[in-house]
Amino acid sequence: MSIGIYGSVGTTVLHTMVTKKPLRVIYFDGQSASLTTTGSLDSQMAVLGLYVPINPGYDYVYNETLRAHQLCDLTRDLGIDGVVRMNAGFEVMLCDYSDSGVQEIITSNITVPGNQQREKDLSLPRDPHRTPPLGYGNLFAPQNSWEWVRSSTWHYGQSGGAGSGTMEKRVRLDFCGMVTFYDPRLRSLSGSHHRGIFGYNTYQNGWGLRRGHRLLNISKADARTVQTWLKYATARANTPSSERSPCSGIDWQALTEVIVDHHYSRIKEIHATLRQRAYSSDNTSAILIKVHELSHAVLYPYFQYPSIASLPLSSIMDQTITQCATAYTEHINPDTVGEFEMLIKESIRKVMLRLCTTEWKLFEWSGTHTTNLLKATMDRGAVQSIESSINLPEEIRFFRTETASTMEWLGWGKWLDCEEKCKWNVSPFYKLGMHKILPELTV
Repeated sequence: MSIGIYGSVGTTVLHTMVTKKPLRVIYFDGQSASLTTTGSLDSQMAVLGLYVPINPGYDYVYNETLRAHQLCDLTRDLGIDGVVRMNAGFEVMLCDYSDSGVQEIITSNITVPGNQQREKDLSLPRDPHRTPPLGYGNLFAPQNSWEWVRSSTWHYGQSGGAGSGTMEKRVRLDFCGMVTFYDPRLRSLSGSHHRGIFGYNTYQNGWGLRRGHRLLNISKADARTVQTWLKYATARANTPSSERSPCSGIDWQALTEVIVDHHYSRIKEIHATLRQRAYSSDNTSAILIKVHELSHAVLYPYFQYPSIASLPLSSIMDQTITQCATAYTEHINPDTVGEFEMLIKESIRKVMLRLCTTEWKLFEWSGTHTTNLLKATMDRGAVQSIESSINLPEEIRFFRTETASTMEWLGWGKWLDCEEKCKWNVSPFYKLGMHKILPELTV
């Protein structure tokens, strides 16, 4: 990344280093290395300064030297080696190479003859809403700029086979050391996490935040609470394993990816189906049948027909939603789960409850107009004729809105995929998210 941005100007010396022991670092999630005024630096501002300004000054946003000194003060206080942050790729900042046991193996002056000198007023980009850099300085600059985007995608492996690489494995997350600004105990941020999209937050031109989740309202007391949690989490990591507080050892990231694999493509296809125009009764029937098949597919592992189970439909509904919502977490012994893990577990439960409830509503509604098996008895046989209804277009619009609301609440589509894929010879600038459900700041 640094080569692409800075390697084409002036005199450039590249140092290649290797680690000789595991490093202890904190990971600021999101695009925390992106220098914007629209929220990418919020978590660092809150942790370092206990305050997130609405309009941070240009010099403050782009003063990475000051921020690096502040982050190093933080890491020294926490007794760790450094920080991991993300832009288009991931970067590691170490504060004391010698103490961290990092060894330099190659030093190269990679200056290209004819490099332009970077003028003072060009030392940093002046437009925080710029598109990915097109290159400046020498004849290789445009290619260098796209190469750092290419390399950044190598470790954005994605579930469902849609990704173009493997997940980042050089940094292993400690889920028992996760600190998040989504924690409901931070009362000053209550209601701040789903305020919609505005301005450059849409990624219209390549930069900005997607959801508008900000920390503008965080109080100093809550910011200090986060600092306390961070000290506790890092102290735990520095404590011998025999003396540590409980930790389940569950790979929560893998678990959330399983959940996304199970539900995302189906709910997305249901929404696309409901968006189709019903020009005739045949079109309407096709929409209903498709929705019923997809909702049945996702609920099938948790479902019994009333006529088979000899239970009323209301009991079947409660049983299906409960089993769907708790299948991944109900078996976990709470005595083995750490304090920070409990928040992840509860978040998964809430997400699954909302998702499974929506899926049941779609299944029951579409079944009424297709198979009608939910009301069938053993004597009536299997498939019933499709019911006609003058309100079907209105019902379809209602469930289209219901599905869209759930998808927006989840936000998965904002991070996992895009409608138009790049061709093989076009550098991709998408898939800019690593976690699906919760982490904001992780040790």
